[in-house]
Amino acid sequence: MYATKTAVLLLLAVISSNAEPTAEECETLGKRLPSKDLQKIYGEWVLVWSVSDHDKGHDTLLNCSSSHVEFKLLDDKKTIEYIERNVYLGSLDSCTTYSSNLTTPTDETTEHHTLKCDVVRVEKDGAVQEYNDTGAVDFYQSCEDCLLMVYKTSTHRFLLSYKREGSHRDVEQMKTAHEGLKKLAECLKFPHDKPFAYDGLADFCHKKSAPAEAAAQS
Repeated sequence: MYATKTAVLLLLAVISSNAEPTAEECETLGKRLPSKDLQKIYGEWVLVWSVSDHDKGHDTLLNCSSSHVEFKLLDDKKTIEYIERNVYLGSLDSCTTYSSNLTTPTDETTEHHTLKCDVVRVEKDGAVQEYNDTGAVDFYQSCEDCLLMVYKTSTHRFLLSYKREGSHRDVEQMKTAHEGLKKLAECLKFPHDKPFAYDGLADFCHKKSAPAEAAAQS
């Protein structure tokens, strides 16, 4: 396990050539997160890089200023609450919140699980709307303060790379992972010519990106 994680970190951190990824690289980069390690996803995260395989997905990403997500295990110990808060360019004073419940796997014989969400609630400017479009989430192994996942709808997919809130402002460090993420995108059949990349500064709709720094300047 340690050797696998080390290999993943090296491939994500090293800037590579433009050559197509080898089968060995794809096997290492594309390792799914074991279901027994799902507790690693809990907490608050900041989207730092993402691509989509559909024009609609591209437009959504490129119009995004910041995206903040939270995964929280509810009291029943079976349900994971997922909350995504996005700020879009041109509406910096407005927050669009997506929320859904994911059910944790009960089949302990399966090493990796795809988490399903059947109803997504969208709230914007106080108005709530429900979408019955189904979604599915796969998590992948990554660095200790990273979250790597693929979110699939009925029409398109997103490859999403997050940093844990608190370690999301080091843009130069995050840039070193971009080439590895592009290779993973190729392995998973995603185009990567129109990526979203967080600038390390944009605030979130419900809190400042760097609250301590903002307080010091006030």
